[in-house]
Amino acid sequence: MSDLVPILITLAVIAVLTPLAVWGARNAKRSKRAMAPLAGMMMLLGAFFTADPPPPPRSESTAREEEDEDGAADGTRPDR
Repeated sequence: MSDLVPILITLAVIAVLTPLAVWGARNAKRSKRAMAPLAGMMMLLGAFFTADPPPPPRSESTAREEEDEDGAADGTRPDR
């Protein structure tokens, strides 16, 4: 019986969500014109407020060693 519980829960969730998804798809087709102002506002906001890019993966980041960017181990900068 305990092996059937996850399967029954999955089937119940699918049975509840499927009619909701069909109803949402039907209403989305009807209300395209009603959502046009919202789409325009989202486009304007997206043009001015862009998302920050994600940080680089850990494999690309390197650990800092004792040497500075200029190559001096003691932290001093050479004359330019």
